[in-house]
Amino acid sequence: MARRDWPALEADYSPGAAMIDGLSCTCAMPLAWRPALADASEHRRLMHEAALLLGALNQMECTHDLENGSAEGRRLERIEAKLDLALNLLARTLEPGYAAPPREVFLSPEFIEWEEAQAPTDGTPLILELRPSETLPLILRLPAVASFSPPGRARARLENLSEALDEALYQFVFRRHRQAIRARI
Repeated sequence: MARRDWPALEADYSPGAAMIDGLSCTCAMPLAWRPALADASEHRRLMHEAALLLGALNQMECTHDLENGSAEGRRLERIEAKLDLALNLLARTLEPGYAAPPREVFLSPEFIEWEEAQAPTDGTPLILELRPSETLPLILRLPAVASFSPPGRARARLENLSEALDEALYQFVFRRHRQAIRARI
């Protein structure tokens, strides 16, 4: 999937206006960030867990049948996604609680933007921690790199994602984008 650079900053820029420019969504969800450590094995683990969580969430939230699949096959895929997620939940039972406040998050397959009084410095490797679903108590951790942002906002590029995570994120954003369009109609 080809990546494109963030739109040039303009005085009248807003995430809502950028929604018209491409695939994106605005969601209210808890978000926190921290500097990333330069550990390749940790990066791979984060991407694997993020792809697993988003894949399961996409499967569980998807309500239509696949064009080339039967209803029975779709049902089995949803069961498998739930089992994968249950195993991941079990593995995370010892994680500390998540106390990040909900924020308005602008999300695209390439970038993420949110309100932030103290934004990370441009070029800083980050780990973004989001909770994309109120019904699932799991934290989605995404590797990113801070980008220049206007005062009161923070931006990060989602870089070096695995193919599975890139596809799962694209499907998640696509579904939320479609829901936002339906809600306006």
